[in-house]
Amino acid sequence: FVRFSTVAGSRGSADTPRDVRGFAVRFYTSQGNYDLVGNNIPIFFIQDAIKFPDLIHAVKGEPNNEIPTAASAHDNFWDFASLSPETTAMLMWVMSDRTLTRQFSTMEGFGVHTFKLVNQNQQAVLVKFHFKPLLGVHSTLWDETQKIAGKDPDFQRRSLFNAIEKG
Repeated sequence: FVRFSTVAGSRGSADTPRDVRGFAVRFYTSQGNYDLVGNNIPIFFIQDAIKFPDLIHAVKGEPNNEIPTAASAHDNFWDFASLSPETTAMLMWVMSDRTLTRQFSTMEGFGVHTFKLVNQNQQAVLVKFHFKPLLGVHSTLWDETQKIAGKDPDFQRRSLFNAIEKG
Protein backbone atom coordinates (compact mmCIF):
# COMPACT_ATOMS: atom_id res chain seq x y z
CA PHE A 1 0.00 0.00 0.00
CA VAL A 2 1.12 3.56 -0.73
CA ARG A 3 -0.28 6.80 0.61
CA PHE A 4 0.68 10.29 -0.59
CA SER A 5 0.06 13.59 1.17
CA THR A 6 1.08 17.20 1.35
CA VAL A 7 2.68 18.46 4.54
CA ALA A 8 1.11 21.91 4.94
CA GLY A 9 -2.14 21.26 3.08
CA SER A 10 -4.95 19.78 5.12
CA ARG A 11 -7.75 17.57 3.81
CA GLY A 12 -9.58 19.26 0.97
CA SER A 13 -6.80 21.69 0.05
CA ALA A 14 -5.47 21.85 -3.50
CA ASP A 15 -2.65 19.39 -4.11
CA THR A 16 -0.51 21.51 -6.47
CA PRO A 17 0.75 24.44 -4.31
CA ARG A 18 4.39 24.61 -3.24
CA ASP A 19 4.64 22.02 -0.50
CA VAL A 20 6.67 19.02 0.54
CA ARG A 21 5.00 15.78 -0.55
CA GLY A 22 5.02 12.98 1.96
CA PHE A 23 4.43 9.31 1.35
CA ALA A 24 4.08 6.10 3.29
CA VAL A 25 4.70 2.62 1.90
CA ARG A 26 3.82 -0.59 3.71
CA PHE A 27 5.73 -3.72 2.74
CA TYR A 28 4.21 -7.07 3.71
CA THR A 29 6.96 -9.70 4.08
CA SER A 30 7.32 -13.14 5.63
CA GLN A 31 9.43 -11.50 8.39
CA GLY A 32 6.76 -8.92 9.17
CA ASN A 33 5.47 -5.60 7.95
CA TYR A 34 7.75 -2.66 7.20
CA ASP A 35 6.44 0.87 7.13
CA LEU A 36 8.53 3.31 5.16
CA VAL A 37 7.77 7.02 5.32
CA GLY A 38 9.47 9.71 3.34
CA ASN A 39 9.33 13.02 1.53
CA ASN A 40 10.13 14.28 -1.94
CA ILE A 41 13.12 16.27 -0.65
CA PRO A 42 16.27 14.63 0.75
CA ILE A 43 16.56 16.95 3.77
CA PHE A 44 14.24 16.51 6.72
CA PHE A 45 12.83 19.62 8.34
CA ILE A 46 14.43 19.25 11.75
CA GLN A 47 17.19 17.33 13.49
CA ASP A 48 15.62 17.12 16.94
CA ALA A 49 12.44 15.04 17.18
CA ILE A 50 11.18 17.10 20.13
CA LYS A 51 10.59 19.96 17.65
CA PHE A 52 8.26 17.95 15.41
CA PRO A 53 4.97 19.03 17.07
CA ASP A 54 6.13 22.66 16.86
CA LEU A 55 6.92 22.25 13.16
CA ILE A 56 3.49 20.77 12.42
CA HIS A 57 1.70 23.53 14.31
CA ALA A 58 3.80 26.15 12.52
CA VAL A 59 2.83 24.99 9.00
CA LYS A 60 -0.87 24.45 9.70
CA GLY A 61 -3.48 27.18 9.61
CA GLU A 62 -4.50 29.17 12.64
CA PRO A 63 -6.61 27.05 15.04
CA ASN A 64 -9.52 29.51 15.16
CA ASN A 65 -10.09 29.75 11.38
CA GLU A 66 -7.77 27.25 9.60
CA ILE A 67 -6.28 30.09 7.53
CA PRO A 68 -4.02 29.92 5.57
CA THR A 69 -4.67 26.54 3.98
CA ALA A 70 -1.74 24.75 2.31
CA ALA A 71 0.58 27.70 2.66
CA SER A 72 3.51 28.29 4.93
CA ALA A 73 3.69 31.99 4.07
CA HIS A 74 2.52 33.12 7.47
CA ASP A 75 4.24 34.32 10.61
CA ASN A 76 4.07 31.04 12.56
CA PHE A 77 6.13 29.16 10.02
CA TRP A 78 8.75 31.85 9.57
CA ASP A 79 9.01 32.33 13.34
CA PHE A 80 9.72 28.61 13.65
CA ALA A 81 12.27 28.66 10.80
CA SER A 82 14.09 31.69 12.20
CA LEU A 83 14.43 29.96 15.58
CA SER A 84 15.59 26.66 14.06
CA PRO A 85 18.72 27.23 11.96
CA GLU A 86 18.78 23.57 10.87
CA THR A 87 15.78 24.35 8.64
CA THR A 88 17.94 26.44 6.27
CA ALA A 89 18.94 23.55 3.98
CA MET A 90 15.36 22.31 3.90
CA LEU A 91 14.10 25.79 2.99
CA MET A 92 16.38 25.83 -0.05
CA TRP A 93 14.72 22.61 -1.23
CA VAL A 94 11.22 23.86 -0.41
CA MET A 95 11.77 27.00 -2.47
CA SER A 96 13.03 24.97 -5.44
CA ASP A 97 10.98 23.41 -8.23
CA ARG A 98 11.02 20.08 -6.35
CA THR A 99 8.05 21.16 -4.23
CA LEU A 100 5.99 22.10 -7.30
CA THR A 101 5.46 18.44 -8.12
CA ARG A 102 3.74 17.66 -11.43
CA GLN A 103 2.58 14.16 -10.50
CA PHE A 104 3.35 11.66 -7.77
CA SER A 105 4.80 9.38 -10.46
CA THR A 106 7.40 12.02 -11.39
CA MET A 107 8.80 12.83 -7.95
CA GLU A 108 11.72 11.34 -6.13
CA GLY A 109 11.14 9.80 -2.73
CA PHE A 110 13.60 9.91 0.14
CA GLY A 111 12.98 7.65 3.11
CA VAL A 112 13.14 9.45 6.44
CA HIS A 113 14.27 6.53 8.58
CA THR A 114 17.33 4.33 8.44
CA PHE A 115 16.58 0.62 8.80
CA LYS A 116 18.84 -2.01 10.30
CA LEU A 117 18.44 -5.15 8.21
CA VAL A 118 20.12 -8.46 9.02
CA ASN A 119 21.25 -10.73 6.17
CA GLN A 120 21.40 -14.53 6.12
CA ASN A 121 24.91 -14.43 7.64
CA GLN A 122 23.53 -12.45 10.61
CA GLN A 123 25.41 -9.33 9.52
CA ALA A 124 23.61 -6.07 10.18
CA VAL A 125 23.40 -3.54 7.38
CA LEU A 126 22.04 0.00 7.67
CA VAL A 127 19.72 0.83 4.78
CA LYS A 128 18.04 4.04 3.68
CA PHE A 129 15.46 3.78 0.90
CA HIS A 130 15.28 6.21 -2.03
CA PHE A 131 12.81 6.01 -4.89
CA LYS A 132 13.74 7.21 -8.38
CA PRO A 133 10.88 7.74 -10.84
CA LEU A 134 11.15 5.85 -14.13
CA LEU A 135 9.50 8.83 -15.85
CA GLY A 136 12.08 11.29 -14.51
CA VAL A 137 11.56 14.21 -12.13
CA HIS A 138 9.10 16.81 -13.42
CA SER A 139 7.73 19.95 -11.84
CA THR A 140 5.16 22.57 -12.74
CA LEU A 141 5.83 26.25 -13.26
CA TRP A 142 4.48 28.62 -10.59
CA ASP A 143 1.84 30.17 -12.89
CA GLU A 144 0.84 26.71 -14.13
CA THR A 145 0.52 25.48 -10.54
CA GLN A 146 -1.88 28.29 -9.66
CA LYS A 147 -4.03 27.71 -12.76
CA ILE A 148 -4.24 23.96 -12.13
CA ALA A 149 -5.19 24.51 -8.47
CA GLY A 150 -8.00 26.83 -9.58
CA LYS A 151 -9.36 24.43 -12.19
CA ASP A 152 -8.81 21.07 -10.48
CA PRO A 153 -7.66 21.10 -6.84
CA ASP A 154 -7.41 17.28 -7.00
CA PHE A 155 -5.16 17.28 -10.09
CA GLN A 156 -2.42 15.02 -8.70
CA ARG A 157 -4.83 12.68 -6.93
CA ARG A 158 -6.94 12.37 -10.10
CA SER A 159 -3.84 11.73 -12.23
CA LEU A 160 -2.71 8.93 -9.91
CA PHE A 161 -6.18 7.39 -9.75
CA ASN A 162 -6.56 7.45 -13.55
CA ALA A 163 -3.12 5.88 -14.04
CA ILE A 164 -4.00 3.05 -11.63
CA GLU A 165 -7.37 2.51 -13.35
CA LYS A 166 -5.66 2.24 -16.76
CA GLY A 167 -3.28 -0.38 -15.34
